Amino acid sequence: MNKVLIINTGGTFGMVQGEAGLAPSADLELRLREQVPELAHYAFDLVDLLPLIDSSDLRLNDWTRICKTIIAEQQHYAGFIVIHGTDTLAYTASALSFALLGLSQPVVVTGSQYPLGVKGSDAPTNLLDSLSYLAQSDVRGVRVCFGGLNLQANRIRKVDAQDYVAFEMPNGEVSSIHEAAVPEVMGYQEGAVATLLIYPGIPAAIMDGILTDDRLRAVVLLSFGSGNIPTTSSDFGDALRRAHEKGVLLVNMTQCLKGRVIQGAYETGALLAELGALPGFDMTPEAAFAKLHYLFAKGADKKAVEAQWQQPLCGELQP
Repeated sequence: MNKVLIINTGGTFGMVQGEAGLAPSADLELRLREQVPELAHYAFDLVDLLPLIDSSDLRLNDWTRICKTIIAEQQHYAGFIVIHGTDTLAYTASALSFALLGLSQPVVVTGSQYPLGVKGSDAPTNLLDSLSYLAQSDVRGVRVCFGGLNLQANRIRKVDAQDYVAFEMPNGEVSSIHEAAVPEVMGYQEGAVATLLIYPGIPAAIMDGILTDDRLRAVVLLSFGSGNIPTTSSDFGDALRRAHEKGVLLVNMTQCLKGRVIQGAYETGALLAELGALPGFDMTPEAAFAKLHYLFAKGADKKAVEAQWQQPLCGELQP
């Protein structure tokens, strides 16, 4: 097997106990080689992407840093493993699936629920599974190896806060033909995309707090069921209309773990159709968030995003 580059971004995987709880540590390679003897069968280098973070502190610039490292090293390694905290792993895995379109080498994103060195830690198994996958021939794209599963990066959701099987693909895998592209370092626009959970009685003032941000270009609305929103409150509808008039793109996604948006199936979804909201199909919220950021980072305006939205770029949706 050719050499693999492991990129450690932080997260539970390599954390050690500190005075205030678990915290990132930059001595991961040494501890791995000491504690996981099976790694002797694999050729790899490990780089710490400093500063290491708890993934709850993830910022869009961290996606840029990961992509920049992979693209800069693509001629030197046969594959890449990104060690990442589980809390926002689904966001990063989705973002990489878009940003690294066209990359010849496969990429695996992994992490662990319990730190390396702790009794019962899943860190060694998840890393060895990732290396084993990369040892196969003719693999491409971005995958997630976690809890004994090999998952499509932009179809996953975190479904358990403690169990070893932390991620699933609620709507299954979508086979895809990776389009001819050149991976590029993306300059993401902080604040350009928001996610808004719709709940019973949501005040218009809370919605306005998000929808009136001058940086906002698109909002992922997590609606009820197959794409429904409240209709008896004029304040709710007015808040969406104001956003629409400002040019904010509305994306209608279901809160449900499984299933898809069927816009127009119920009268309570009619307003979104009237405002030109795009259906989220069967995408995960994380994939929708990442795809919007990707398209905006590539310079797409609202009309271009609307035109490209229902086109699968890397298996993120089933139209």
